[in-house]
Amino acid sequence: MFTKLVIKQNGYQYLKDNVTVAHLCKNPSSADGLATIQSKSIATTLLTGTDVSFSASGNDLLVTINGKSGIDPSGVAASTDDIQVVYCSASEVLVSVDANDRDITNEDGDTVDIPAAQIYVREISAV
Repeated sequence: MFTKLVIKQNGYQYLKDNVTVAHLCKNPSSADGLATIQSKSIATTLLTGTDVSFSASGNDLLVTINGKSGIDPSGVAASTDDIQVVYCSASEVLVSVDANDRDITNEDGDTVDIPAAQIYVREISAV
């Protein structure tokens, strides 16, 4: 899991305002740019800002990104791969969340689901 600097600097409203796609990826890295994430994608779905919502969770902010189902995979993965959902804009990688590592096949009729993501933005505290 990782958050790109643009989200750290601008907050999760930037995600809501700019997200266009979710990639289910094999072995993404925080150093990967958009082209590399796209090459590691095994399933892709379109998103809009309406797929991102904010709510209070105690003193924290809960960011929820809607899941999508019935997506036709474009690649395969093994249970030993690190599978993550990487959220991107049209031009940059924004944030990644962990997904269940499992075998994913790409046979006729196979579909995958991208689960909803929940990201907690914690209240500031002393370290």
